[in-house]
Parts: sequence; structure tokens; C-alpha cells
Amino acid sequence: MDEFEVIRRYFQRDDKFTNDLVSVDSGDDCAVLKLPLGEELCVSTDTLIEGVHFPIQASGRVAAARAIGANLSDLAAMGATPHSCTVALTIPEVNDDWLSGFASVLAIASQDHHMPLVGGNLAKGPLSITVTIMGRVAAGEALLRSGACVDDDIYVSGCLGDAAGGLKVVVENLEDTAARYATLRSRYQSPLARISLGQSLQGLASACIDVSDGFLADLSHVLKSSGVGACVELDKLPVSSGLTNLLGRDGALAAAATGGDDYELCFTAPKSMRQNIEKLADDPMLTRVGHVTADTALRVNNAQGLAMSDYATDASLKGYTHFK
Repeated sequence: MDEFEVIRRYFQRDDKFTNDLVSVDSGDDCAVLKLPLGEELCVSTDTLIEGVHFPIQASGRVAAARAIGANLSDLAAMGATPHSCTVALTIPEVNDDWLSGFASVLAIASQDHHMPLVGGNLAKGPLSITVTIMGRVAAGEALLRSGACVDDDIYVSGCLGDAAGGLKVVVENLEDTAARYATLRSRYQSPLARISLGQSLQGLASACIDVSDGFLADLSHVLKSSGVGACVELDKLPVSSGLTNLLGRDGALAAAATGGDDYELCFTAPKSMRQNIEKLADDPMLTRVGHVTADTALRVNNAQGLAMSDYATDASLKGYTHFK
């Protein structure tokens, strides 16, 4: 097959999802998109590289799930509703099993999130996936990183560190006859974006970010954008029993603080919003883990409340970054 036959066979299905916000979808030089009156467009792009963002020889299903989950999480952090997406795919060869799995996960995400695939590109080369995702939000209502204020509470959703544990299970091919690590593996291979939570946080959260590079690393982006600091209680970070079984309590807390790929939400909110936020905390669980401070340091306290580390100077607390 040449590139056009690959596109026709895997990415231009007769039953593909469309909606009335797409005037012209894939097949033309550009997609033509519409927005409802009074809404703004949120746009995010992520590139995933084999051997960096997903293991070498990962299935097409895993590669697609990680690519789409990561991009949807960016929309969740803005409180946005998915609108549409494009995919640029570079593959070394045409492999039916891999492409079928990739396309099936992409199609499911399109249906589940009312998010049509409106274009992209296909090329031959080392495996990489670039997704550009678009969402919509009421004008002026997008959640930003820059709104955190002194004395705001700091929250995280779900459990942290599970994806780091799942990566360890996958890479080390840990034997799991009792399926103890199935949840960890799933959290890494098929991340779940907190779209509904992000939408619910509009009017409650003062700032928000998704946890992609590690909780402390991503929280530091919020603090820098807002010109404030924070104090985090390490022992309050929510960790799962599966992660604790795999790494021990101290290892689980370290993974929760620094492990990437969780795609949970980290957000700040005024203390006056505590009761409102508690009403949201059934699924996913929401945990208050610290507070915003007037200085610009990010400090991490141990279980006794004593300052154990300063994020700016403790290399062990750093999350993932390219070009280290």
C-alpha cells in the first residue's frame, strides 16, 4: 500500500464520527471548523517518540491510547470540551496489526469524546506520533496556570505515581500471575484524561495543570506562572495499594512526587471553595496536599511537618525533562 491507501483503509472509515462543528473534514487541504457563539478554541500539540514516550515494539493500541490520553489531558487542564483533532503519524513500515490497533483506539476516542479526526499526515521513518487536539470553552473561562493566590489550597485528583509503577512493570516484564499490577499497567498504557473534572472546576479552581512530567515538576510551572510558592505535605500525596505493594511506602511516595504520565489534575483553589470541591470528590478522588505561599519556593515537608527538601535545589525531586 502507498500512503494514500493506508489513509483510506485505516483513517477514512465510512462510519467515522462527524458533527455540526466541522464544515470540511479530512480529504481537503485544510479542515474547516466552526465554534459556537461565545466560545474560544483551545489548541495543544504533543509528539510521542518510540522508546521515549512508549516502549519500543509497543502495540498500536498502546501507542494510540497514550497519544490520545496525553492530549485530552491538556484539554482537561483547561476545563475545555473536546472539539476535533489531527494526527501526524510516522511509521517505518506498513504493519496491518499495528495500524488496525492504532486506528481502532483512535476511532473509539473519537466516538467517546465527540471529537472527529479532521486531518493529519502520514510519512515513512522512525515511529513517532504527533497529535494536535482542539477543544472549546466559554470565552474567558479557560483554566490557566497563572491564577494561584497566596493561601490557596493545592489539590490533586486520583492517585499519583501509578503510571511510573506501570512503566516499571512493563519495561521489566514483572511476573504478575495474581494480576496485582494490572491497574498500574493500565494507568501507564491507557491513561484516562479528567475531562469532566476539568469542566467542573470552572469557577472553583484558581489555577490548573495536568500531571504529565511529575507532580512537583508540574506544580512548579503553576507557581512560576502565578509568581507564588508552595508548601506540600509529602505524606498526603495519594498513592494506591498496588503502587505501595510494588515499591514500598517510601518508593510509592517518591513516585507520586516525581513520576510522570499520571495525567491527573493538579489545581489550586481558595479555602472558601472547600465545600464545593468536596462535592466533586467522589470520582475521581480529590486530595488536598498543601497550600500556596507568598515566597516563590516550593518546599516539601515530611510526615512530621518538617521541611525535608527544597524543590529548586534537590535533584531527586525533579520530574522528567528532555535534554537533561
